[in-house]
Amino acid sequence: MPGGVSSAKLMSMLVCGTRLRLRIAAVIVAVIGAVGLTGCMGPGLSGRADDIGAVLSAKPGVEDVETQYQNGFDSGRSITYIIKMVPGASTAQSVDVAAALDQETGDEFDRYDQELRLLLSGRAVEISDASNSDIMADRASHLLALASEMSVNRLEWRQASEQTTFEDVLELTDPQDDIFGTINAVRAELGTEQFDLRVRGSAQTEWAVAFPYAEQAQAQARLETAIEPILPTTVQVVIDDNQVSGLFVVVPDGPDVVSRLRGIIERVDSPDAQPWYFDWALGSDPTGAVDYSTKGLVNVGGCEYDEDPDRQITSATQTLQDQLRTLYDTCR
Repeated sequence: MPGGVSSAKLMSMLVCGTRLRLRIAAVIVAVIGAVGLTGCMGPGLSGRADDIGAVLSAKPGVEDVETQYQNGFDSGRSITYIIKMVPGASTAQSVDVAAALDQETGDEFDRYDQELRLLLSGRAVEISDASNSDIMADRASHLLALASEMSVNRLEWRQASEQTTFEDVLELTDPQDDIFGTINAVRAELGTEQFDLRVRGSAQTEWAVAFPYAEQAQAQARLETAIEPILPTTVQVVIDDNQVSGLFVVVPDGPDVVSRLRGIIERVDSPDAQPWYFDWALGSDPTGAVDYSTKGLVNVGGCEYDEDPDRQITSATQTLQDQLRTLYDTCR
């Protein structure tokens, strides 16, 4: 070889040089990646979040403000203000606090999930905004109006991001009013808006109602007549497109179980109803754990099933399900 360098030594030098360049390149990529990722998270705004908390603390009617700020890869970006109002604070004072939060966050926190929790005497009003739409004052006004119309421990509005297909959600916890009175109150306040109402009634039945919900008085009276007697056995009621679209009940087993389940289906069904889902399970306590080996499903008036092929049910449940599907679905 020229210069007295052996081919083996030259090959060793080339390999070492290649390894060195690869290591340097890897370090550069790692550094660039780390810097890039840090840049993607944006500058920290914890100081600004604290400043906003101080502004809110000075508002009339405010007793205490807790500021929670997060900006990390695992936690994501969010700001939360938990505001305890003084006893007797007015609705106007609470709305003014929410309006101040809208104004103070401005554009700086547009990429942050924002949450406001107003702790009032005996209840909590919570607003979560993933849309960066400055909704706090508007939502607080509606929720506080609802709170004055009904006895409920907690009202929560969750505004979905425009980048998702999820609906906005209004969730009511432990309402003391009749469930149909609760639905009427929500419809009177927010009936033209598009969102999902979720509420657990006094009978521990979970309700999911898709709004706008425009049931006329006669139609709602029929729904009340159908549902009210079976509420003690009902786990969940889903209303969509102004009709029951899902019903889940737990009933005791017995020789007349087929006729009892048929009675429930026929109470709820109507000649002009779109296809809807009826779920049931066997048991003595609808508020307890569900025995999924006894759970069956019928698409009443339709033939669409998305069932888990690995789900195991008892032979008696399979027989019962086959009987009800023969009577009520259209898969024939």
